[in-house]
Amino acid sequence: MYLNALGILIDEKLKNGIAESIDGSIEFAEGVLRALEMLEEAKYDAVLLDSDTMEKSQLIESIEMISTAQRKIIIMILGERSNLDLVAGSIKAGAYDYILKPVEILKVSRLLEKAVRDHKLKAEKVDKNKDTGDKLIGQTKEIVEVYKMVGKMAASRVPVLVTGEKGTGKKSVAISIHQFSDFSDKPFVSINCTAFQDEFLERKIFGYEKGAFPGAAFDQMGELEKANGGTLYLGNIESLSIDMQSKILGVLQEGEFFRIGGTQLLKTDLRIITASSENIEELIVNGKFIEELYHKLKVLEIDIPPLRDRKDDIPFIIDHYIMDCNEEFGKNVKGVSKPAIKKIMRYDWPGNVSELKNAVRSAVALCRGNSILVEDLPANVIGAKISKRRGDIQDWILADWIEGEVSVLKGNSQKDYYGNVISRVEKELIRQVLEMTSGKKVETAEILGITRNTLRTKMNNYGLE
Repeated sequence: MYLNALGILIDEKLKNGIAESIDGSIEFAEGVLRALEMLEEAKYDAVLLDSDTMEKSQLIESIEMISTAQRKIIIMILGERSNLDLVAGSIKAGAYDYILKPVEILKVSRLLEKAVRDHKLKAEKVDKNKDTGDKLIGQTKEIVEVYKMVGKMAASRVPVLVTGEKGTGKKSVAISIHQFSDFSDKPFVSINCTAFQDEFLERKIFGYEKGAFPGAAFDQMGELEKANGGTLYLGNIESLSIDMQSKILGVLQEGEFFRIGGTQLLKTDLRIITASSENIEELIVNGKFIEELYHKLKVLEIDIPPLRDRKDDIPFIIDHYIMDCNEEFGKNVKGVSKPAIKKIMRYDWPGNVSELKNAVRSAVALCRGNSILVEDLPANVIGAKISKRRGDIQDWILADWIEGEVSVLKGNSQKDYYGNVISRVEKELIRQVLEMTSGKKVETAEILGITRNTLRTKMNNYGLE
């Protein structure tokens, strides 16, 4: 498990020892006010606060402010004092634990790691609707071949290129390769290359030093450092500029890199898995992709078959998503009627598994009984839309999703279609960008094109703090 921690008022001996022993990274703040600024700009798993120089009232206030800044953060207190009032007051204010000094440095690191791990396991059990990513599902020979390739690729650390149409589950394959590897306990870091302009993507991947550019108020680790020891996944690599391609090629060739504005050469030990839905060889011919990088990335290659080529897997996929949607909507849908499954099997699913997932979600929401009927399915699956669609497959999926949402609102006799649909889109957009920026609000607001105050208000409204 990779831990991202923040230490406050930690003495130099502890600083060095924890930084070397912790399974992850830890940054340090010399005071609570500076720590609150750092919590505003980045997301942390845990805070370690030394309380020896603080009065009880200061300590309690500090714990409360940290909890307010990041509600789900783990707060561990270090201290030489151990009276009931101080320790109980700290726990009541929101501290996870109080560690009595003197204590072994290694024990501090392990207590931090265990606290975060236990907290995350508890959160996963409580939050049943949490999206943990799509799984590889099916029993056809086509998907079984993919399973075999995943097993073979997991045994090594060489780069893998995952190809396939949009919506086939390329990221799911990458996650599976990582989970079956010997370093599955190390971080899996994912970047969607289409989500950032070059300037932000470079900062995201390589990190930067304080003062490297206007607004760089402190040192920031990049995803290359965060993924060290594990896997870095780069989705939609066809969208990378030639400049970014050359920089990634340099990392693959040398196994080292500089942060932006940095002078210290950083070593990296990780596996890179990339994905694309485009024909990279055509991009090479057209001068849009570096051939040497292509060969470096595709030491191993796995192609995900489209859903239309493994239709016998569709019933298994439907069963899986029905169970998920039953929990989401509080339904008890058992399956799909024979007429409905015939319609589903005749449809070619140009948006692949992603489109099927959206269709099942819409159908479960509309379903009035225990079985999905033909009338619960999206119109294009039924065949009501005979005109050919134009545009990108993702536009088709979006259109189907909106159609499903409108049907649900209509079925529930709700009004304000615009507000209901747009709010769901806006919430998910903000959530994903926050995830991509590791919770940094300034960068998130800049990417979204809104002010930080507007972002803070929307995060509060949507419960994204």
